[in-house]
Amino acid sequence: MANCENYRDRVNDDVDIDASFAETRRKTCPANESYGGMAPFDERTPMRFDNAYYKDLIARRGLLISDQALYGSGGRQDDLVEMYSRKGEMFAKDFAKAMVKMGNISPSEKTPVEVRLNCRMVNW
Repeated sequence: MANCENYRDRVNDDVDIDASFAETRRKTCPANESYGGMAPFDERTPMRFDNAYYKDLIARRGLLISDQALYGSGGRQDDLVEMYSRKGEMFAKDFAKAMVKMGNISPSEKTPVEVRLNCRMVNW
């Protein structure tokens, strides 16, 4: 989920966006309001971890500007988005491999390490 302040510019000012998607999101995040609602990164299956996010990018329905930047400029990233949009099982497999690789990265000995009790704040 994203706060309105993080997607307001995308749904109000971006021309590279599906018009009906932008209109729906503007209802929860008006341009002239200081508040707004939350929106899911993936409207199709917001409670499931799947490849719908990539399908949304192809349809120009990426919620954040940084999301939509992953698709549409040509090159390898476009190929990956298209492949993952078609092959959900490949996305899941590649994601799992990437998570294992990231989990095996050790911080340098100079980096202070802390297991947080609450991810949003430093332990007291």
